[in-house]
Amino acid sequence: MSKHRIWVKSILLFFVLTLGLVLPTAVKVDAFFRVYPTTKETRYVEGVKHQKIIGDIDFNGTSSKQIINYVGANIKTEDIKVVVGDGYADYGFGMSNLLSQIYNVNRRYDNLNVIAGVNGDFYNMSNGIPTMAYVRNFEVIFEGVTKARTLIGFKDDGEVVYGNPTFEGYEVMVFNEEGELKLKQIKVNGFNRLPNQGEVTVFFSEYVGVIDSGESKIVLDAKDIKSDGSGARYFGKGVLQSVTKERIEVQEKQIVLMGDSLFEEGLINETDTVVIQQKLGGKFEGVRHALGGWEHLVKQGVPETTFTAGASYQFRAPRTAIGIKSDGTIFFVTVDGRQKPQGMEGVTAYEMAEIMAYFEAEEAFNLDGGGSTTMAVLGDAEGVYDIMNSPSDGNLRSNANGFFFVKGSFDEVKQPIPFPDNRTQLDLPTNLFINEEGILSFDQVENATSYELLVDGNSRIKTTSTTIDLNQLELGGHQIQLRALGNHELFRQSSYTTSRDYVVYSSDVMKMIEFLREYTRKESERMGSN
Repeated sequence: MSKHRIWVKSILLFFVLTLGLVLPTAVKVDAFFRVYPTTKETRYVEGVKHQKIIGDIDFNGTSSKQIINYVGANIKTEDIKVVVGDGYADYGFGMSNLLSQIYNVNRRYDNLNVIAGVNGDFYNMSNGIPTMAYVRNFEVIFEGVTKARTLIGFKDDGEVVYGNPTFEGYEVMVFNEEGELKLKQIKVNGFNRLPNQGEVTVFFSEYVGVIDSGESKIVLDAKDIKSDGSGARYFGKGVLQSVTKERIEVQEKQIVLMGDSLFEEGLINETDTVVIQQKLGGKFEGVRHALGGWEHLVKQGVPETTFTAGASYQFRAPRTAIGIKSDGTIFFVTVDGRQKPQGMEGVTAYEMAEIMAYFEAEEAFNLDGGGSTTMAVLGDAEGVYDIMNSPSDGNLRSNANGFFFVKGSFDEVKQPIPFPDNRTQLDLPTNLFINEEGILSFDQVENATSYELLVDGNSRIKTTSTTIDLNQLELGGHQIQLRALGNHELFRQSSYTTSRDYVVYSSDVMKMIEFLREYTRKESERMGSN
């Protein structure tokens, strides 16, 4: 081998060794983290666990004093669910504190009662518009000003989905008076402009001027409208007000629809509800409730150690986060901050990630924090909620929305119906009779598989029997109606029977009625014998 080749090999070897010393090397560093509680209080409220820790945390040798609150429940095994709540007005957004949002949730859902809650998404502090998408009871109230952050959604079976949302475009949805969706896909092609051939467009009151067209228009009496003023992001819900070919202006609390496909006979009737919203797709299809977070704090059980963006992730602050455990448990954590003299120093995003892992999160996400950080739990007195943490503003901040643990049952999800609906309608139940014991009986309806008793226009009792015990109703007077239900794919439910009055008496009153009946019977027998 020549001296020249040996020299070249030596140079190459030196270069490789030197390069190995100069290039950066990825090194995994396992952070040291410990929680040293001075006090730890644990209690259960209606199946929801609340734990409060006062003490110190140590993160890589840096110690700080903290107050940590935790609420959690297994939404797959317990009678507990997660919903979102807000204080939005029907024709806009807005802000409200956590206690007001709890009140709104309890008022909105008859069958649910809030047990605990925390603040939710980041938001515009001038108007309450959330940063990410917001889904409330299947309605996509807002699609978000960005799709780059995390959406956290809940399905009825307890499944939790998270990640960047997938939207498939705006659509018009038509629900009949029973809340059943008519299976007619209507894509919205644009807002506040005339439709081209084969298109559907929607006008809101932000449109200035006259809709200069002699084509048919559907005018809706709006029950809710949400707009961020961009001209591109909307939610609308309303009922049919009129159909016209006149050149009209869109009035406040009106929505105008245009497009030939909207005018099929029977598609939009006076008893229907029309919804205009973004369609969620992918894994978010079927989500009942969802709102947005930001940093992914824990991934597959491992605390995140690298942040490049987020809510002042490198500084100590009050923080709120949501955690998901592998067994189906959902939990929320608040850490107080900006109150160092009171032992509430706050945490960085790195420390918050460790805290969520300490509580055994498989996945965890940061929610809005700072002065927004708030947690409330149902107190000992009925309908009273206690604020568990110490908000750094010194009072409850008005936020955009929140997550809430609720106990109870969701309203039934109605099966969609074909359009046009050519199913056979079942006959009305006949020969209704209420005996002295308060038992309602009626004749069986052909092809009926069950029956539904409507009480006072809102409460429903389902049965497969042709008798119903009316004594299960609350004391007092009621109006009752009955209808027959069948195989949804083959038959339409019958209409309701004519309303009947029925009174449920207390046991004392019933004894008096029985006494009078018996007295009357005996008197009749005595008079007959004479």
